[in-house]
Amino acid sequence: MRSLAVVVDLRTREVGHIDARSGFFDPTITERAQCRPFGITWSPSELFIVNNRQLLAFEQDLSFGRAVPVRLQVNTHQLAYDAGRVWTVSPWTNSLIGVGDDDTVEFDLAAQAVRPYVERDASPADDRWHYNSLLWHGDRLYVAAHAFGPASFIKVYDRATFRLVDVHPNAGHSIHGLACRGGELFWISTRTREIRSDRGRRVPLPRAGFARGFAMTEDHFIVGVSVPSSRDKRHRGDSWIQVIDRCDGRLVEEISLPGTGNVNDLRLLDGHDHAHPVPPFWT
Repeated sequence: MRSLAVVVDLRTREVGHIDARSGFFDPTITERAQCRPFGITWSPSELFIVNNRQLLAFEQDLSFGRAVPVRLQVNTHQLAYDAGRVWTVSPWTNSLIGVGDDDTVEFDLAAQAVRPYVERDASPADDRWHYNSLLWHGDRLYVAAHAFGPASFIKVYDRATFRLVDVHPNAGHSIHGLACRGGELFWISTRTREIRSDRGRRVPLPRAGFARGFAMTEDHFIVGVSVPSSRDKRHRGDSWIQVIDRCDGRLVEEISLPGTGNVNDLRLLDGHDHAHPVPPFWT
């Protein structure tokens, strides 16, 4: 594995890379990839990528800055920045972990309780619903649950109190990604190969594959699609970025990423993203 992340210019199709450094590989992880970059977010000054137990910070030019001194969980998933914290979805602890400058907290999604984060080793056996994606939007926090075999669902919490206010059941199967525009919530139903919304909209994805990585502009859905593969081979193989018209579901453009491995997450660095409503990292 040579790259931690790829950076794609959708206008020129130029592809750049953030190199995988030796310190990004954790030799204590033996049953899954020792380097597994996943969620992406940023503060006004740093870009963050979560990689198993590591939260890695990068400068504006994408050079490596530091590893944040907190030990997260193996198999951490999507990131989002809100109110001075980098929040990561932690499927094995069924929680969100919020890393701040002075302290780290944990939001237990079932108990609806926020408490100080205790560093520990969770287990895949503890993963009840495989929470994988989050979205802070307005006065709400949305959290998506893959849910393994049964229908996926989305929980909605009050931003201020962290109390559960709604649940969207039957959201599809193996869902990933969340976006909101004009009060309408969107996500990917990966197993059924479509984009769905809570108002009943369904947009078929034009390529077979494992869809994960979701951004949304005023005019387009942007989706990452990868060749399905076993866990031990997901760091290699081909992927694609699909740009889809939001009005008619037409495939506007598809960019091939040969040999890059699975797309785990996708963010827009230089434009507003309804799946990641923070100011762009690059202006």
